[in-house]
Amino acid sequence: MTTWYTSDSHYSHKNILQHENRPFNSVEEMDEFLIELWNNTVNSNDTVYHLGDLVFGGITKWENIVPRLKGKIHLTVGNHDNTNAVKKMTHHFEEVENMIVRKIDKQHLFLLHYPIEIGLTPNAYSIHGHIHSRPSNHINQINVGIDSPFTKGSVGFGNLVPEELILEELKIRKEQVLELRSNRE
Repeated sequence: MTTWYTSDSHYSHKNILQHENRPFNSVEEMDEFLIELWNNTVNSNDTVYHLGDLVFGGITKWENIVPRLKGKIHLTVGNHDNTNAVKKMTHHFEEVENMIVRKIDKQHLFLLHYPIEIGLTPNAYSIHGHIHSRPSNHINQINVGIDSPFTKGSVGFGNLVPEELILEELKIRKEQVLELRSNRE
């Protein structure tokens, strides 16, 4: 069993093709590519933390996408997630929250759609999406959106990020945070 992180899939969102210059001729082509990529990566018993903007549109679009995705999905709601559709689809998710807090190896991971500023704290990190292809502004933030520089550079566009990769990155960033803190003192 593996734990995965992702955000900003924007299934069924036509405008995202131009907004993020995604390499597809149609939203249907994008949806099928991303579903296949997800299902070739995720096993049924795997855990997926999707940090918002999963599907763009009403219940019909959600019903066409979500049941096809493998894994035990935990959803944090994004600004483009249709609230009524999410409410009708809750049985497809392990949980639906605005924010999920996970503690792993003394690291506090704040999982939500939006990046939050935590400050120079060596054991607290914002794992987020929302800003698409822009990099996170702070050392304590990791953008796991499918268009993000972190995702593209570590696993490639559209792929989900494995938790072990996040934890490796946190070790590097923790050292950087501690160095920055010691330079301030």
